Amino acid sequence: MTVQKRRLLVCDLDNTLYDWVSYFVPSLYAMVDMAVEIMKCDRDQLLNDLRSVHQRHHDSEHPFALLETETVRKFYGGYSRAYIADALNPAFHAFNSSRKKNLRLNQGVIETLDLLVSQGIKLIAHTDSRLHGALDRIHRFGLGKYFSRIYCRERTMTSHPNPEIAQNWFGRFSMEYIHELSNHQSKPNPTVLMEICSRERIQTSDAAYIGDSIAKDILMARNAGVYAIWAAYGAEHDSNLYAALVRVSHWTKEDVLREKLLKEEASSIKPDFIAANSFSEVLTALSVADLQHAR
Repeated sequence: MTVQKRRLLVCDLDNTLYDWVSYFVPSLYAMVDMAVEIMKCDRDQLLNDLRSVHQRHHDSEHPFALLETETVRKFYGGYSRAYIADALNPAFHAFNSSRKKNLRLNQGVIETLDLLVSQGIKLIAHTDSRLHGALDRIHRFGLGKYFSRIYCRERTMTSHPNPEIAQNWFGRFSMEYIHELSNHQSKPNPTVLMEICSRERIQTSDAAYIGDSIAKDILMARNAGVYAIWAAYGAEHDSNLYAALVRVSHWTKEDVLREKLLKEEASSIKPDFIAANSFSEVLTALSVADLQHAR
């Protein structure tokens, strides 16, 4: 049986191209532990405060959330935001050091993207992460050259404590290729994926989507009429890390209920293809020559 070769592949980022949970959770807690050491404060209370900030912004990656915690506000009183950021710089450095150690692309990602591009398949990045987090990881991995366009959630309004750094940060990116989505355009809203195909002038039947979440990525793709590839290799996480993430995440009781309902809705949804072990299996799904023939 001949597999149809798609012209467009829309790629989820977190846990599909790299293991987001295994990098973010250790990094966040490294920051927290250093902040506790600096302020001699209660760790559980600081974690509670971080969760409150994340919930207020609906984002577990809210930039400089530590500076908005009640613990930090009380400890540093009327000092300026720039002063507090400088005082807590060792905590931010701890996050960055852990990120450098733990953030890695999944096996075969670069080779697979190279081959897909060489075969004339258009690549689009799509993520529910906000602009700063999404672009930072794309930049770190040098992935920008592969994607014709990047779709991510709209940027946070919180500014960097150092305005000069904030201004230089955006200078690294060509913003004309970045499309910011509003909060109501999040997964698994199928109209988002349909709009992506329309913007890229490609029929949904000629497009494929790869993502790690059945309840969000695969449900969205199937409802949009797009070939759905489940990155099963990215769906399993260390239970301790996941529990630690839930401890500080932005998920409210309403979010948890919504997630439960989505999982129930998706329980009967089956992907068109399962990438069980690696991202490179997308080549089989798209009927592209095997990696070994690309070299």
